[in-house]
Amino acid sequence: MKMYVSEKTAEGQTYYYCHIGSERHGRPTYTMWVSKSLLQQDEQGRLYLEFPVKGCDIRQGKKESTLILKHGGLNLYHFVIECGYRGNSHIDEISADAEDVQTFYFYEYASERGSLGVSQGVLVLTKAPKIKIKWYRSGRLYGKPSNGITVLYSDGKVENLEGIEEEDLEELKEV
Repeated sequence: MKMYVSEKTAEGQTYYYCHIGSERHGRPTYTMWVSKSLLQQDEQGRLYLEFPVKGCDIRQGKKESTLILKHGGLNLYHFVIECGYRGNSHIDEISADAEDVQTFYFYEYASERGSLGVSQGVLVLTKAPKIKIKWYRSGRLYGKPSNGITVLYSDGKVENLEGIEEEDLEELKEV
């Protein structure tokens, strides 16, 4: 997934940032400042951040809503589960093979005050080469499943197991 960044210039130095989440009246949950060396450039010359990001680390700024993304030894995953019309989505459980997992939850409102739906998302920082996310959503789904499991890999591959419980999957593995 590509996330395009904006830039600010101060004292002759250019800094890059992107907004994570979109809460009431479009206010972002986090402003993430990004090291230029982690960015890529598209055909038009615009800079973007490609998820999952390998070889990075996140530090929280002085304000709780500020994140600083720089080089490190971890992987950063970005995941949003879209809600149904006038519904909500919720990330139930995140599991990874690594012990140290940092999560930054955020919301994306479908309208200014969220009356058309509120989707939940998460940034996951871990050493693990893959993460498993269990989720559910409500509202008018128009044929979309109400629950599922999504597996994100560090190479960008995504596997969706929709409409099935984890216990049922474990039972299938035993057969």
